[in-house]
Amino acid sequence: MGSGKEHPSSNASNTTGAEIPLAFYHPSGRYRKVAVAAAIVVSVGSFFGSMVGEGEPNYDLLGYGAFGCCSLLNVAFVMQAVYHYKWIQYNELHGLEGKNLKPNLVVAVFLAIFGLAILFGNLFSGY
Repeated sequence: MGSGKEHPSSNASNTTGAEIPLAFYHPSGRYRKVAVAAAIVVSVGSFFGSMVGEGEPNYDLLGYGAFGCCSLLNVAFVMQAVYHYKWIQYNELHGLEGKNLKPNLVVAVFLAIFGLAILFGNLFSGY
């Protein structure tokens, strides 16, 4: 009845047992986006809020908006650094290659340190 070889079905997978890793996901990616959106809302809201009326309270509201916006942007920079660090770890674990991950991590850390220096400088100077 023919040869003793069995032919694999056409529906069979031709993989060699290697798993395809899932796409990278870390919650810090969502947090950084929310922090940037909140920083924009706070800055625009404090700007327009300071235009309603006159006097010293308007300048105080503008100052609170500046501190809030600066703080939220710093949170976004830190979350960006965490996101890239976790992405680098993920790629090393699965043997993947990532483009520009290490330079992006360095830039995110630099921006976070620079933003914190500005924030603390404003807080301690009596802005």
